[in-house]
Amino acid sequence: MQVQKVIEQLGYTRDEAKVYLAALGLGESHVSDIAQKVRRPPSSVQVIINKLHKDGLMNFYVRKRYKYWVAENPTRLIARLREREDSVRSVMPQLEALQHEREQKPRIKIFEGVDEIRLLYDDMLETKTHILAIIPWDDWIRLLGRGFMEDFIEKRVKHYLHIRLLIPNTAVAAELRSRDASELRETRYVPDDAPIRTTVLLYGAKAAVVSLNRKLPTAVLIEDADVHETLSVFFEELWARSAAA
Repeated sequence: MQVQKVIEQLGYTRDEAKVYLAALGLGESHVSDIAQKVRRPPSSVQVIINKLHKDGLMNFYVRKRYKYWVAENPTRLIARLREREDSVRSVMPQLEALQHEREQKPRIKIFEGVDEIRLLYDDMLETKTHILAIIPWDDWIRLLGRGFMEDFIEKRVKHYLHIRLLIPNTAVAAELRSRDASELRETRYVPDDAPIRTTVLLYGAKAAVVSLNRKLPTAVLIEDADVHETLSVFFEELWARSAAA
C-alpha cells in the first residue's frame, strides 16, 4: 500500500498527506519550497501546514526573520492514531447507550407496491438469519413473479439461510416442496380450516406482514423483538398443526 494512502486512512486529505510527505523529504524548508514540491499555491499550502502544525505533525523555527518548517517524526502519526482511539474509547459508553436505546425503540416501515415489497427480500439477505414464513404461495408467485422468487431462493441458499415455510396445499406448492432438501427449506401445508390470505415473514428481530390487496399490495415491517417473538409463537402453533407429510 502506498504511504500516502496510509496517511489518508488516518483521516487526512490527499493534499494534507502530500504536504506532510513533501516536508518530510525536504527537511527544513520554506512554505514556497513545499508548495513547489507539491505543485500547489503557497497560500493553500500554508493553510494545510497550519492544520498539520495544529495536529502536531509539523513544527517551525525562525532564523534571520525567516520561518522554516520541519515535519515531525513519523512516529507522531502513531501517537495521533492512539489519541483518536482513546477519544473514541472515552465516549464508548455513551455510544453503546445510544445503540441500546435505538435497538429498544420499535421501528416501523411501510412498503407500497410490488417493487417496494421486493425490497424485503434484500433485507432478509442482509439480516443473515434463518426465516419463518407463512405465504399464500400461488398468490405470492403471481404478485412477485416466479423469476424473482427463484432468484431469491438461489441467493438464500448461497447465504446458507434456512427457511421454514407454511403454505396452502396446491399443485404449485407441491412442486416447490419437492425441492426442499436442495433449497434449505422445510415446508408444511397449513390445515384446511386455517385459510392463508396474508404473507408473514419473520427474521432477525423483524416481522413483516404483507397485504396482497390487488389495487395496492402493502407491507408493514416492524423491527421489534417482542413483536417478532409473539408472532413466532403463533407460527409455531400453526406449524405444529400443519401437515408434515
